[in-house]
Amino acid sequence: MTEFPQSSTHLGLPYLQPAQAQKHVTHNEALQTLDAVVHLAVVSRSLGTPPVAAALGARYLVPAGATGDWAGHVGQIVLLDHGGWQTITARPGWLLLVLDEGRLLHFDGSDWVLPDVMAEQVDQLGIATSADATNRLSVASAATLFTHAGAGHQVKVNKAQATDTASLLFQSGFSGRAEIGLAGNDDLSVKVSADGANWTEALRVLAASGQVQIDSGLQLDGPLTGNAVTQTPLDGTAGRVLRTGDSATLLAASPALRVAVSGSANALGVTTGAGFVTPPPVGLALRFRAALANTGATTLALDGGTAQDCRTVTGAVLPAGYIRTDTDTVAVFDGSFWVLSRAAERLTGADGHALRLECGAQQVWATRSSVGTAAPTVWTFPAPFAAAPECGASAQGPSAHLAVVSNVTATGAAFDAWTLAGTRAAGVSVALWAAGGWY
Repeated sequence: MTEFPQSSTHLGLPYLQPAQAQKHVTHNEALQTLDAVVHLAVVSRSLGTPPVAAALGARYLVPAGATGDWAGHVGQIVLLDHGGWQTITARPGWLLLVLDEGRLLHFDGSDWVLPDVMAEQVDQLGIATSADATNRLSVASAATLFTHAGAGHQVKVNKAQATDTASLLFQSGFSGRAEIGLAGNDDLSVKVSADGANWTEALRVLAASGQVQIDSGLQLDGPLTGNAVTQTPLDGTAGRVLRTGDSATLLAASPALRVAVSGSANALGVTTGAGFVTPPPVGLALRFRAALANTGATTLALDGGTAQDCRTVTGAVLPAGYIRTDTDTVAVFDGSFWVLSRAAERLTGADGHALRLECGAQQVWATRSSVGTAAPTVWTFPAPFAAAPECGASAQGPSAHLAVVSNVTATGAAFDAWTLAGTRAAGVSVALWAAGGWY
């Protein structure tokens, strides 16, 4: 016959024995053990010294390094009863709640550990707030931290197909104000709204090319810098952004711009032979900063380049040797010639000075000495007029003389200096001027 066991298998509860005296003692011991381990919860697992004022029935999980009555009972549960601190040894699989941490532990046979993550799925989860069928994960917090687990960390937002949306939506009072992501296609877009109903796309990055589109405009309150921006006023590197005041993108680093190079009439290039346009498109306008010199009766060279037909808007050509002294000039290609614009111009040469204004007015002036022969002295205007201008002369010097002009045409006039006695005088300094229209 098998002997009846003294205690239960799992909790070690003492059994009442046949013919046992004082059976109530054994029975009460079993009840006390049940009271200690059923719905097991301990006050703390971090206290290493038995508390003096612990309440009767208080339970603790003994940590490493415990002292006093708890010494040598690491990992065991201690219970305060009428006889002092009693110890309970856990069995594998027991669950225990640590009250001061709100943490559930289980005993794996050698130590108390956190339970394994449950494999079951949950339909929705709310952390300090309520989740719903749309927002299945809801978090109410001052901040949300996603950190690495040994290396980097990615946050992924996936969509089913290109026409769907995968984005981050920023709200104010639960009304949308900004959205960043893939909205209806695979291009990255940034959209903003003032009311949550009407949206404006501020920026788009094309998925196919990586190009950035800014259709709503761009405001830059700081300087435009970087390798993709012109580095000097004459920087003509292909693909760079041209800042206001810099040269045309057809210009290279050399300022030696010229009309017609490599034997190609009306072509545009630089002394290096780069950047030709043959022929230039009609209406192409170039602004350049260089003096222009007339090299012949029908040609005009830009800054020393190869000379070709380059006329003013009137079709007239400046006399040889004259210099345009303006330093900011515009020329427009009309399909046949590089036509100088009607900007204000100052011309200086051997025949005097000329000032042409955008409105069409022109003034010319010079100082000459009279010859004193039987014929008047001829003065060729430094720049021609569209018609005969108003013209005048004034004698200068210590002696009194009279100065007169005659034979006034669109291209010149004649002048004389006379003594008060009525004879022509030689060597008299005469100030000459003319005013009219140049187109």
